Amino acid sequence: MAPLLPLDDEGKVKVKKSQLEKAIRALVQLVAKRTANSNPLFGANAETMNLIFTLSEIPDKRRMKPMLIKLPHPLFDDKSEVCFLAKDPQKQYKELLLQKHPVPGVTKVIGLDKLKRNYKTAESKRALADAFDLFLCDSRIMSMMPKLLGTTFYEKKLKRPIPVKLKLQDPVPHLQNAITGTTLRVPSGPCVGVRFGRCSMGEQQLLANSAAVISFVTKYLAKNPVQTISVQATDSPALPVWRRAPPPGELVNLKKYHSDAVSSSASDTGISGASDTESVLASELPSDAGETLSTRDTVSDVDTMSELEANSELDSEAGDVDQSVSAKQTLPLLQGLKVKKKRKFASVNTTAADTPSQAKLSESNSMKPPAKKAKRSKPAEAA
Repeated sequence: MAPLLPLDDEGKVKVKKSQLEKAIRALVQLVAKRTANSNPLFGANAETMNLIFTLSEIPDKRRMKPMLIKLPHPLFDDKSEVCFLAKDPQKQYKELLLQKHPVPGVTKVIGLDKLKRNYKTAESKRALADAFDLFLCDSRIMSMMPKLLGTTFYEKKLKRPIPVKLKLQDPVPHLQNAITGTTLRVPSGPCVGVRFGRCSMGEQQLLANSAAVISFVTKYLAKNPVQTISVQATDSPALPVWRRAPPPGELVNLKKYHSDAVSSSASDTGISGASDTESVLASELPSDAGETLSTRDTVSDVDTMSELEANSELDSEAGDVDQSVSAKQTLPLLQGLKVKKKRKFASVNTTAADTPSQAKLSESNSMKPPAKKAKRSKPAEAA
């Protein structure tokens, strides 16, 4: 089948219509099966369809101001509830957008001062985010929105306000373009996600919206070429629909590269089996201490034998000292202590019994209590 669109001037990036249609159909069926028994308010109507673009390089900085992309089939209609965040005084912009130039879908206008006073806590911000489908803001106060709305709008609920250049004479065209389109925000990472529809929409509508988004994004990011394009629904896997062709030349054999790395590391540690060229290359690599591996880790046979002989000579000298020198000549203090110990225990040895039976007898005698003194007999009384 013919390609869907040539997406740049040179015609290098082309997405097949059949491939894109298959991916969208598969995701729509997956979401419909998953939300068959769920609440209609939180079913397929709440599931969004996104395009994921992988870039060649990480952008230098994140761009907070989004780019507006027109969609053939808008995500929001007249039944959607849109809130506009305006400058002060609130009354002036409220009369402009709700009375003088009413815009279908815009039902609420909140001034900057009221936003600061009434929506300070996380609970109030969460309630505000859940109350409306889309948020628009005056482009002159766009830089203040991340601080005022916080992570509730920018990370959790993903309801970042779309800046609109408001014209007091006729604000309707710019507001309608923001409501019926989608936004491209360049992040600080290598992937860009753009919402292009809802899973409740028809497949042909989603196909037309995706083609418009792909065409715009690839042209806008011409300086940072897109590498891959995938389609993804909410909480669903990303299905690839296009990938840039690999550069000319032979591809790197990762298996062979891994085996070479293992063999080179084996040569560094001294394990046999490494080639001579790998050992030479490894010896030229500087070590952590600033030396080369050849001077630090590689030891010749001569040096090894000389070190072993030196160690053996030291061991033999230490053994000779222990065997030849007597304790009497080198340790006179120890000899004197032995003599004193003999004198101290001489009396004990002389009084000790020679046989074990005598020793037990002497021990039993020593443990007996002293004998009682005999009572003196009284002299006989004289008759």
